[in-house]
Amino acid sequence: MGFGLYAGFAMFLGGVVANITVTSPNAGDFLGTTNSVTFTITGATKEITVTVVATFDADPSQKIQVEKDFLPDVNGNIDGTLALNFASSTPEGAYTLKVSADEQGTALNDVPAFGINVDVREPRFRDFNPLAGAFVRGIVAISASLDESNVKEWRVRINNGDIPNNSGLTSTLAVSWDTASIVKDGTQTINITVDDLAGNTSTKNIGVTLDRVRPSATILAPTSSSTIRPNSRIAVVVDVLDQFSGSVHQTGIDVTITTLSGVTIGRVARRSVRQSGNTVTWTGRIRRSRTLPSEFKLVVRTTDRAGNVAVVQEVIVKIGRTRNRGRL
Repeated sequence: MGFGLYAGFAMFLGGVVANITVTSPNAGDFLGTTNSVTFTITGATKEITVTVVATFDADPSQKIQVEKDFLPDVNGNIDGTLALNFASSTPEGAYTLKVSADEQGTALNDVPAFGINVDVREPRFRDFNPLAGAFVRGIVAISASLDESNVKEWRVRINNGDIPNNSGLTSTLAVSWDTASIVKDGTQTINITVDDLAGNTSTKNIGVTLDRVRPSATILAPTSSSTIRPNSRIAVVVDVLDQFSGSVHQTGIDVTITTLSGVTIGRVARRSVRQSGNTVTWTGRIRRSRTLPSEFKLVVRTTDRAGNVAVVQEVIVKIGRTRNRGRL
């Protein structure tokens, strides 16, 4: 008896010859915007229509249904794939997936419905550190908080290269980057990639500047050779040179007045800060000199954005005496 005659005889007796088995997805899987339902069918003799219905558990009136016709090979087998895609506006959450097949009016075996999870949103970064444009050195703490409850993996890379202990599965990440592995100072890129269980991916590239050279400060005014007139205002001018433009912020320049023994008297008020290339000119003013000792120190301490500390600069300032004219 030939295959076709046997199959026809079995159908005549009411038997179901064709059988469908769903191979993916599995119960509990997460599905994103682009998915495939795969299955195998055996014992088919005619064209078979496969239907997939995804029903939103929270609102069963919302359903997504797809169907497609498949022809068996000469052995009566079908290895099929049916696209099941969700729009970015599709409600996220638990769904029930039902797969059924029909061989021209005759239903194949019943495939039990099973639950899946729909997640169509890419992982989002709530915050991260360091910020783009930051200056770094030494051991850099890289951290981020993710708006994603279904993290599959996050990975941190430097200039597209892996570093030690750079991956995890949590919604927060913390990685230490030892910049000693970088030969040359300058722009570096921190790459953070996050994949969720539904196959959605987000990538953030953060450009930072590696700066391991300390800045240098020069006190242009006042000089140690000048004598300040009593009760006059004293202009203070400091130049700070660093290897990169923008690496020195005004808050990193601290100009103080001390006694010759180093006791702090006060801080010089800042008037302006001017950037020219990789040089910062800091200008300040001491309003009145009459309350100051006849000799004092002007002390400049500088730290750049990466944390490099300049050599402390000092100048001794002298205030001249007031001449008293007697009466004739």
